[in-house]
Amino acid sequence: MLRSTVFLCAAAIAPAQFFPLQVGNQWIYRVGEGPVRDVRVAEVVSAEQIDGVEYFGYRGLFGEMARLRVDKTNRLVQRNADGSESVWADFNAAEGTSYATGFDRCTGRARVEAKDVLVDALDRQWGGGVRVSYSATNCADAGVTGDVFVPGLGLTERTFNTFTGPRRYQLTYARIGNASVIASGEYGFRLSLDQREYPSKARIMLRLTLENWTKTPLVLNFTSGQSYDFSVRTETGETVYTWSATRLFPAVIRDETVSGERNWVVTDELDLRPGNYVIEARLTDRTQAFRAQAPFTVVKETP
Repeated sequence: MLRSTVFLCAAAIAPAQFFPLQVGNQWIYRVGEGPVRDVRVAEVVSAEQIDGVEYFGYRGLFGEMARLRVDKTNRLVQRNADGSESVWADFNAAEGTSYATGFDRCTGRARVEAKDVLVDALDRQWGGGVRVSYSATNCADAGVTGDVFVPGLGLTERTFNTFTGPRRYQLTYARIGNASVIASGEYGFRLSLDQREYPSKARIMLRLTLENWTKTPLVLNFTSGQSYDFSVRTETGETVYTWSATRLFPAVIRDETVSGERNWVVTDELDLRPGNYVIEARLTDRTQAFRAQAPFTVVKETP
């Protein structure tokens, strides 16, 4: 596999923060080694103004909630119940320096082990990473021992101390910003519409997305020039439109290999009565296995 090194800048996935805070951002982590296999989700779920300062509601790997912000000195800080703030991470701290943290009572002082390092995450290398270690406390077999941050991407790795030994959670999926999706070691198929509601006579746009972030290329076998199809059904399941019904395709056997992301975009004119509908899209390869649905509504036009 060809591996690339990615250096993020302000125009890339998101503003180049080491902990991007925007409602909707989501990270999925997986433990892929050791006696315990686990998957955890962290996400930014809300934003609020408190005393003129904006904080973001962050749900951590184990469901814990915190109000976070990145201050002017590039520190990730948490607002405490008494109104004070404690430091989660200091991204301006120099390599080799240490500082007190307050995100976990079983985690001690942080030490910046390395800055501007290459980080392996999501099957590629990222530049500008920061590695942080944490000292032990009086908690037995608990606490965070290490973190890895990448600008624009966030926390890519967190290692905990447990009674079964170190447990390392590695990033396998990230959604940063409105539409950026980065995935690793998985694949899937989805359908996106340009709107949720349409008038009776409307031009509709669909985007069919096949993602294959595994290390094995996915080969699609087609028996014609047609790569996809979609149909529209009513709430009762009646099919009222099929895209391919009025189209002809050349008879040609062909293969298409997908590594990473492949998009198909199609636009069409629909003429439907007001009501609720479901559109189903599929790839027309031999397996016919890639299918996705999305609901939409046709609204009654006002005179």
